[in-house]
Amino acid sequence: MRAIALAACLLCPDLFVAIPAGAASPESPVVPAAPAVQHMNGIDYVSGGIGVDQVAVMRSIAGRFNVHMHFVNEADGSSLSDVTVTLFDARREIVLLVLSEGPLLYLRLPPGDYRALVRSAGAIECRTVRVRPDGTGPSLLLRLPGDSLVAPGRTGNPRQPMRRAEGGGTDGCYRGGA
Repeated sequence: MRAIALAACLLCPDLFVAIPAGAASPESPVVPAAPAVQHMNGIDYVSGGIGVDQVAVMRSIAGRFNVHMHFVNEADGSSLSDVTVTLFDARREIVLLVLSEGPLLYLRLPPGDYRALVRSAGAIECRTVRVRPDGTGPSLLLRLPGDSLVAPGRTGNPRQPMRRAEGGGTDGCYRGGA
């Protein structure tokens, strides 16, 4: 039997791959890869942070970005994803529209003043985002509703106005047009 295995090794060396010791062991930690950096209108951004390992990876790349947003449920402080962020520049033009893939959203913005319109579960919050001439920007903790405003068993009215999230105003947010 050993002769057959030896012959197979000698005749088909590409059939077998050497695995480094310990690489296949169940104790080996699997480190998730950093989420891919996305680009829109000259703005680099990355979103993620679901699970302890991915939060660690996101925090390890945070230094590459100058604006950091963290989305949490206003009721219990748990992490939120699927938050829509619309970013306007000083000319009131949309420069970024993104749906977060986790509770962390990091942006690399050029210096200037921006407005971030943040939507979650039918609520809306607006924040000023200022990136200084030296490139430093804010870290924002955004407390938002984490559940729908539509009661179970009732259909929602899509024309019903959005309510404001706790602790933030929409004064000065750009709603399209001039």
